[in-house]
Amino acid sequence: MSRLDELIAELCPDGVEYVKLGDLCEITSAGVDKKIVANEQPVKLLNYMDVYKNRYITADILSLEVTASTTKVLQCNIEEGDIFITPSSETIDDIGHSAVAVEAIEGAVYSYHVMRLRLRKPNMITSFYISYAFSSYLIQKQIIRLATGLTRYGLTKSNWEKIRIPLPPLPVQQEIVRILDNFTELTA
Repeated sequence: MSRLDELIAELCPDGVEYVKLGDLCEITSAGVDKKIVANEQPVKLLNYMDVYKNRYITADILSLEVTASTTKVLQCNIEEGDIFITPSSETIDDIGHSAVAVEAIEGAVYSYHVMRLRLRKPNMITSFYISYAFSSYLIQKQIIRLATGLTRYGLTKSNWEKIRIPLPPLPVQQEIVRILDNFTELTA
């Protein structure tokens, strides 16, 4: 019996609670445009491809420089543990790619082409767990069912909030993240 099996047997004998994403996270999508405007603050921009190509977000992967109002800099900041997702795409299969900010990034904002999920009760293990959950069949099936569009597919904020995530106790999440991190490292 694996460590994960033991934890599940001990901590989840009756199964796992499912939680709506909107109950677990504050979901925001009103990011910053890829523009430079006079009299606005210069910032680095976390864009769609940064989220699409990376599992972890750090300051060194942000290369695009734009400007934003002081209000947008405060509203669209990047904190440690924030989960970013690709909310729309030309193909349904590219919706829901995710990445976690592993550090707070000063002077950076996220693009209006990504969504930020900020846990209501911040916890890095849960952030990593949720990010991995977006790759699961269970979550992808919900995304496909809720997506709308003709040439570009996506979900409304209210539909993202409806997505149900299995949320086991923290020790189980931690073991799942450890296993998936090891697997990801081995396959890289």
